Amino acid sequence: MDDSVFPIYRSKTVIEKIIKKDLPYSFFGPQWFAHADIKNGKIHRDFGGKIEQGNEVIAKFPINKAANEHYHKSYGDSSDRTNFHSEDHARSVVIAELDINGKSLQVLTLHGAYSTEKKDTERSLKQSEFLIKAVKRKNLPTIIAGDFNLLPDTKSIEMIDKEFRNLGQEYKITSTIPKHDHGTETTKKGVLDYIFVNDQIKVNDFKVIETDISDHLPLLLDFDLK
Repeated sequence: MDDSVFPIYRSKTVIEKIIKKDLPYSFFGPQWFAHADIKNGKIHRDFGGKIEQGNEVIAKFPINKAANEHYHKSYGDSSDRTNFHSEDHARSVVIAELDINGKSLQVLTLHGAYSTEKKDTERSLKQSEFLIKAVKRKNLPTIIAGDFNLLPDTKSIEMIDKEFRNLGQEYKITSTIPKHDHGTETTKKGVLDYIFVNDQIKVNDFKVIETDISDHLPLLLDFDLK
């Protein structure tokens, strides 16, 4: 948001510049803005200026409609992280409707509510309830994707399992955290990232790719619209 922001925090600009030729359409939904991470009055991480963090859909096909809907807190300044573990920052889901050669595809993406042990919280349960209701507003082929910050054996994930296909479960994925990551033993061994689909999506293949591009692994879905 400011010209002074350090290059490392300009990932949206860099990514879009590199892939725009092949994936020209995008919609970004900010969750919060901040100029630094501040804990107990001290700056732990300086962004070099004001930034936004959020979720983005980047596509080969036109995005006819899109919305950024907050389900935990509202968009605002999230610089003070003193009580982050207990309160979290604002969370939202991007809901985009793509035109796939004349057919509609609904895509939802999110970065889920934080929990230290990646277990159920009141926030995560409300998050699942919100997602399920949001998808069912329209009768469309739907993909839900993101870092849910939750392990598979949580009630929050089970709620979504009852309504949609959990491809990580179907394809017996055991981890979405790269081998090089230095996180806790819980996150190193666990599945935290998911793709769910409804019955209007024909799944051809699904896989998790081992790479060091991020602290989480990319999920690749090959599909057709029924």
